Amino acid sequence: MDNLYQPPKAELLDEQSPSRNAFFVTSENKLYLLNFATFGLYSLYWFYKQWDSQRATMLPKHIMPAARSLFQIFYTHSLCRLISEHQQRQGLGSWDYSGTAWLYVLLLFVSNGLSRVDIQNGALDLLLLLGCVMAPAFPLAQIQRQANQASGDEDGQSNARISGQNLLFIIPCALLWILAVMGIFI
Repeated sequence: MDNLYQPPKAELLDEQSPSRNAFFVTSENKLYLLNFATFGLYSLYWFYKQWDSQRATMLPKHIMPAARSLFQIFYTHSLCRLISEHQQRQGLGSWDYSGTAWLYVLLLFVSNGLSRVDIQNGALDLLLLLGCVMAPAFPLAQIQRQANQASGDEDGQSNARISGQNLLFIIPCALLWILAVMGIFI
């Protein structure tokens, strides 16, 4: 018979152990491809996955990854701070994340504003569209590089391949890109 007065036994998380995949891991090339293919909407999924990976470590605080993804401009700095703190606990050095986080937020605002500009020149409109889609991806890739390093997968090789789920978004968005290019030049 079990001892009724014995406290329950639970598996505890060890803060000092190197945590594999402490953050969402993906390769930078895949991030660029998916960000381009989805017209920048990949950042919503990316932020969701980053915050979803933090749910267990942030207990008892209940976080809502979907809300943090939608309002990513308010949570970019705190995500970067979490990555930096995790790197410091692992002895990987500190990362001055503030400039990268501010650059991402600034580029989101600028690209959002510029996406509403109509130049009336097909080639310039296409370049502007490409710039508005890809500019925020550069600081996002820097953040991803740090998240990969904090997770023990420097190059993001554990999530570098294009999966069937990725293709479910890439193929329809490729058709949208074709329509967008045709719309610009016709």
